[in-house]
Amino acid sequence: MVNPVAAEDGPSHWLDGITIKIDDLSPVSNWSIWKVPHSLRTVNDDAYNPHIISIGPLRRGERKLQSMEVHKLYYMRSLLQRTPDSKETLKSSAEAIEQFDEMIRACYAEPINLFPYQLAEILLVDGCFMLELFIRYSKADLRVQDDPLFYSSWMILTLQRDLSLLENQIPFFVLERLYSLVVESSTIGQSLPSLPELAIGFFKSILYMNENFRILRRPYPHLLDLIHNCYLPAATAVRNNVRERVSIQPAKSLDEAGIVFRKGTARNLFDLKFGNGVLEIPPLLIHDSTVSLFQNLIAYEQLSRGTPQYITSYFALMSRLVYDRRDAELLESKGIIENDMSGWKDVSVLFNDMCKQVVVQDFYYAELCQHLNSNFRTQWALYKATMRKTYFRSPWAVLSTMAACVLLSLTAIQTIYAVLSYSPHT
Repeated sequence: MVNPVAAEDGPSHWLDGITIKIDDLSPVSNWSIWKVPHSLRTVNDDAYNPHIISIGPLRRGERKLQSMEVHKLYYMRSLLQRTPDSKETLKSSAEAIEQFDEMIRACYAEPINLFPYQLAEILLVDGCFMLELFIRYSKADLRVQDDPLFYSSWMILTLQRDLSLLENQIPFFVLERLYSLVVESSTIGQSLPSLPELAIGFFKSILYMNENFRILRRPYPHLLDLIHNCYLPAATAVRNNVRERVSIQPAKSLDEAGIVFRKGTARNLFDLKFGNGVLEIPPLLIHDSTVSLFQNLIAYEQLSRGTPQYITSYFALMSRLVYDRRDAELLESKGIIENDMSGWKDVSVLFNDMCKQVVVQDFYYAELCQHLNSNFRTQWALYKATMRKTYFRSPWAVLSTMAACVLLSLTAIQTIYAVLSYSPHT
């Protein structure tokens, strides 16, 4: 028999737990850092996972990432030692981050089950590490002798990759506060650029940015958003968008219909141009780091309200152009795709995977695709008309063409048979 008193206490305690969970929820409108949905992970799970370092609270504590924790502390010490009073700077920085606790938690879509001091410690150590990393990358003379992070290029490439993951982000305002408290008061503070410029300098080697790129003066939620800003096209390149993507023929079919593919000269990925039967596409370098970067940018566009879906639109278009290996080989031969992927010989698989489980809410190449389709139909109609006029203008011409094809086939068979049956005398 159930104790009536216990029965009354049970539901009350249960409701208290629900109340606590509700009270801990952060405003949906403030979210800028998410865990990548399972639907996207099913396509390429590794693209969203850090390889050597965790940043922020979402991937904290994973065993394979623990070896970097000591390097974070070394970097933090170097950063603080350039200030007039390292202990006082550390204290004031910690207090500043603790004051941001509510704002920080509001940035994460996932509840952060940490005490305020625990969360502050994570962001303080990670933030100082990132700033020191950016500084050492920018100024080679500040690198410590035998620094293991600069031993080989693969380490920096992996750090660039890991620090651009959606789940490996901390709020940018935390970095800005640390920059003003620690870096600007240090012995090198006056010789450094702004924080966004310093950060982009670190990622620039894996970005294919517009030559006219400039950093906008606006609040950035985190580093990945800053990188996303680097890919935004100029206002003049933005075309009318539609809700649904417009399907087009693969590159090989367009090529056979007479449409010419040409390597574009613009460094902006989005600056595709079509006119007079020529489709210009800026070159795209594909390597191990860019795959992860683009998939995280797409995930960010999928989850972030109001963020323009330029990356998603671009790969939705390319996934149609590069439908199979033949399309990839055609664009590679034109210098449009530069494949530097280890283990990826057929980049058409990569392009097709990139937009699986992805919804294109605003497709920015609708007008371009419509022009391509119109030109394709015209070119194909002209091709068929030429064939009919040249080879099928009358019943006798049709018979002559068929007879020529049969004769050519018989000649080829006879030649092959002769070669196979030939046995030289010894």
